[in-house]
Amino acid sequence: MTFLGYFTAVLVIFSLYKGYQVFTKFAANRQQLGKKGGLLEKVFLIFIISVIMISVNAMAFVLSFTFFWEKAYRTFDEPQYVATVVGYKKEITKFKNFSTSTYRDKVIFFPKVEYTDANGKKVIKTLDITTDHPPAMGQKLKITDKVGKDSTNTLQLDWVMFAAGCIFTGFAAFFASLISTYTTSYSMKKRMTLSFRIALLLIFINISCIVFIYLKS
Repeated sequence: MTFLGYFTAVLVIFSLYKGYQVFTKFAANRQQLGKKGGLLEKVFLIFIISVIMISVNAMAFVLSFTFFWEKAYRTFDEPQYVATVVGYKKEITKFKNFSTSTYRDKVIFFPKVEYTDANGKKVIKTLDITTDHPPAMGQKLKITDKVGKDSTNTLQLDWVMFAAGCIFTGFAAFFASLISTYTTSYSMKKRMTLSFRIALLLIFINISCIVFIYLKS
């Protein structure tokens, strides 16, 4: 299992634990009001709370790991090369149209790049990320890479996409913290203040990763 796999597994276990704590306090508060609820209702509630906890934590921390922390680490750890776009890898994903609440197929093209490694060997791999407007054939790109990696680490980023990613992960961290602190004795104001600070901290860390990648490139 990869490090991301272990990280995700730990995050899921933590989310389930916090979800159970939230459910326990929520059920106790309902019981004080004389609302006990049946077994099916309790199972449904703990399932929904657990799904919400896993979702917000994944959006905050798995996305941060994938798009910011890992890229910054690879930029620091791996040798840098100049690669040439030589083709594209076609992938099809599901895209949701929120106006009609329907799903449709969306074609994504991951650029294939070629570079010469330190041993003089030509290597062809796909980039780790792409956009709706991938680099053109023959375009030169700065990357990092080493043996054993499935894809190269591109250093030329879509700044708008990554800025939006910082804000998105920050929002997710805010809600993850707000839900998690429901089990504490803090007031709503203190919970919101703490959650806001955690969100700002995650945004700062992710922005720092972007700045580091930019400076190294």
